[in-house]
Amino acid sequence: MSRFVARNLALLTGALALSASLALANEAPKKLSYTPADPNHYPYHGVIEKDGKKINIDGAVMRERTAVKVKKGEYKVGTDATPEQIAGWNVDVRPDGKGLPPGKMTVEQGAEVFANNCAMCHGEFGEGAGKNPVLVGGFGTLTHQAKTGGDEGPEKTIGSYAPYITPFFWYIKMAMPLPTPKKLTNDEVYGILGYILQLNEIQVDGKDIEDDTVIDAAFLKKVHLPNEKGFEYNNLRKPDTHNTRCMKDCRDMKKMKVMHIAIDATDSIEPTVKVPRYNCGGKPLSIGANGCPAAEMKIESASSGGAAKGEAEYKASCAACHDSGAAGAPVTGNKGDWAPRIKQGTATLYEHAIKGFNGMPPKGGNMSLSDDQVKAIVDYMVNKSK
Repeated sequence: MSRFVARNLALLTGALALSASLALANEAPKKLSYTPADPNHYPYHGVIEKDGKKINIDGAVMRERTAVKVKKGEYKVGTDATPEQIAGWNVDVRPDGKGLPPGKMTVEQGAEVFANNCAMCHGEFGEGAGKNPVLVGGFGTLTHQAKTGGDEGPEKTIGSYAPYITPFFWYIKMAMPLPTPKKLTNDEVYGILGYILQLNEIQVDGKDIEDDTVIDAAFLKKVHLPNEKGFEYNNLRKPDTHNTRCMKDCRDMKKMKVMHIAIDATDSIEPTVKVPRYNCGGKPLSIGANGCPAAEMKIESASSGGAAKGEAEYKASCAACHDSGAAGAPVTGNKGDWAPRIKQGTATLYEHAIKGFNGMPPKGGNMSLSDDQVKAIVDYMVNKSK
């Protein structure tokens, strides 16, 4: 795994937990090659003491809070947050599990919740639907290097790549499902995580996760993912650059000559395997030329007799749900599914597709589509389902 990848993902998994630790540290930092789960064991704490001043992680001097004196006739803006208000916002979960709320659910129940709320994007067994993230597998692939020519790259999933499982509780609770975030209960999130762990064949205390295994905070704290020590500790105090800011007698940049490398490297490497190269925005000239996936679909369809209007956009943005019927989506081509919907009228179908309806997000989750493109997709689906 590259140093660049490790340092950047450490921001996701450890920065929030790091900010939660405000203990002062004057001792020399410990040498660690990975980011530990417990922020109290981090080699660099959030605040240090320097020259009698408290220095925050970003280098700012922390000043003591002082009371505001208000004269008669003046207004004091704002009040101190109450414990209840703080609790409403303090919903993050650290890698060591601190912040996990009460709740529990069996893996079997979690599988059902996953099927009803997650499978539309992530597949019935976490294999991924369409372009959505794969959640399962990828073990042994992190050392793969994706090079020009179609080489297999690393498969980054919760099982193969993530260092800790507990922060995913916070993410799922706040952001999922994509069309209706925050709808899941704490119990349901525990069940979903248990099902994902079971699919990845993660063992806890040397035992497999069974269908009747109860997942709660205590259980998640015992989980150790295979890549737990796969991320280099990210020292936020170490700058990426070492230049000194010029404050006076600075060079006049207008008089400086800027050197440019006059080499066009766009055609310097010829792929050894002819695979589609997706570079959205370019107009493809032939199969395998640079262009968006949707554009290449148009070419493939055209070569076999021409594509129906809206077909390419449908395959790129809607087929994942409407080909399989995931989350109750009407299956394209199924007259029984579409008959009552077609009776509602074209205008209603357009409105539901553009603005979203029930479990379907606006424009199927692809907000880059224009209203006319969405209408073309609806027309295509209706014509295929009459």
